[in-house]
Amino acid sequence: MKVVALFSGHGASAVVLEDGVVTNYFKEERYSRKKHDEGIEHIYQMILDSDPDYIILNTNYDEDEKRELIRRVNPRVQFIETKESVHHLHHASLAFYNSGFDKALVLVVDACGGVVGEDEYEGESIYFARYPCKFTPIYKKNWSEEHVIHDPNIGNLYNSAALAIGQTIDDCGKAMGLSSYGDRIWEIKFTLDRVNNYFQECPDFLDVLFRRRDRYYIDINKDNYKKFADYCCEVQWHCQEQVCELVGKYVKKTGVKKVCIGGGYGLNILTNYQLIKRFPDVEFYFEPLCDDGGNSIGAAMYAYRKITQDMTVKPITTTAHHGIKHKIDLIDGEYSESNDIARLLYMNKSVAVFNGHAESGQRALGNRSILFNALNPDARDIVNRIKKREWYRPFAAIVLEEDAHLYFDDVIPNPYMTVCFPVKTDLIPGVTHVDKTCRVQTVSTGHLYDLLLEFKQLSGHGILLNTSFNLAGEPLVETPEQAIITLCSSELDYLWFYETRQLL
Repeated sequence: MKVVALFSGHGASAVVLEDGVVTNYFKEERYSRKKHDEGIEHIYQMILDSDPDYIILNTNYDEDEKRELIRRVNPRVQFIETKESVHHLHHASLAFYNSGFDKALVLVVDACGGVVGEDEYEGESIYFARYPCKFTPIYKKNWSEEHVIHDPNIGNLYNSAALAIGQTIDDCGKAMGLSSYGDRIWEIKFTLDRVNNYFQECPDFLDVLFRRRDRYYIDINKDNYKKFADYCCEVQWHCQEQVCELVGKYVKKTGVKKVCIGGGYGLNILTNYQLIKRFPDVEFYFEPLCDDGGNSIGAAMYAYRKITQDMTVKPITTTAHHGIKHKIDLIDGEYSESNDIARLLYMNKSVAVFNGHAESGQRALGNRSILFNALNPDARDIVNRIKKREWYRPFAAIVLEEDAHLYFDDVIPNPYMTVCFPVKTDLIPGVTHVDKTCRVQTVSTGHLYDLLLEFKQLSGHGILLNTSFNLAGEPLVETPEQAIITLCSSELDYLWFYETRQLL
């Protein structure tokens, strides 16, 4: 059975699900080259001829027209209606079905979920999930424009940190990076009055922070960063404490010790580490495609289970399934194997890797990655300059799974880069953040594993810096042509097409 889901809006995406397994997944931004694109112009054409049995169509505009066009191509297709209030359910569905758990608690946290009433939106949800499609809500915190400024939910509170440093609500990761440069500024409850007094030189600042009005433009530099870093630090602390409190309360209340984390806040690697640190007897799954771009998959998975009542547990096996297979046979470069690339990296050269299908989420896991020598103390400055990113942003590490304990405390297998861990050595300054942590990807097989083994032969260390193959403000590279353009428009040294072993 084939289910197609097409979602516009924040992180527009489309998916083809066959017998419960993702066969095609597309994000509009990868083709329009507009990050977080809300349109469906490209992805709509890609799924139009997929011949589904069922389709979930949530495009927010021209829905009747698109239904008619689809029926012309496939007269037998059946449409599945969705409600505006199921946004969190789809987040929860994706996390639960990918986890491999047969039952679990699912915590969903984002800034603005589905519409649940007049000017009222989902903020935080906890479900008790069971096969085939039982998601029982056991906790809900909704919010409205009227009261969010006085009692912000976790997602909106974290958004305020991104907005405070002149970014958009799509850039909370930047606030998380800057938070490690700050200190707690308040020892007691986070209140509106405190924020107002703290930013008293900006009388309209609260409207920016909590009502998401116009951006507050500011250049965060090494001379003025501290005030803003302290605010980000305070927000990070309050948000992660609220998340940990929720998880602890409902694990104790239900006795369920398997927990899935979904929703955009699931990308907060600092909070994720606190969860596994504080609850060692709880088994966690952090969904790597937890932002809104994954909701098309979650909707399709839920619909498939509801229709078929399929009880089979099918956990995620890879996130590298975006788009189509690209032809790269026209690339004319120098033939290079893993040992050649390892030698370049050992010589402190930057190498972008292009391999197969792109990663579906925001994390580069080796198919669209820029690699560098993590042993180089100047690595962060060099790669930030290549990517044209802010000076305070950290980088992740890829490491041989069997060697991870040599560099990190408390480390567990983490193939999707969803948790950071404390760094226990001064040997890897290129991936060590100012707070002595690092977002880690452990690898145990595949082309990255082979490359790390070769690098270890040269350096004695099976670890490298890994960041996404894109420049600041751009989506992840999708096509070979985009990869070559990025090489030419940046300070990247090399581009390696792994499948053909061609090096440019």
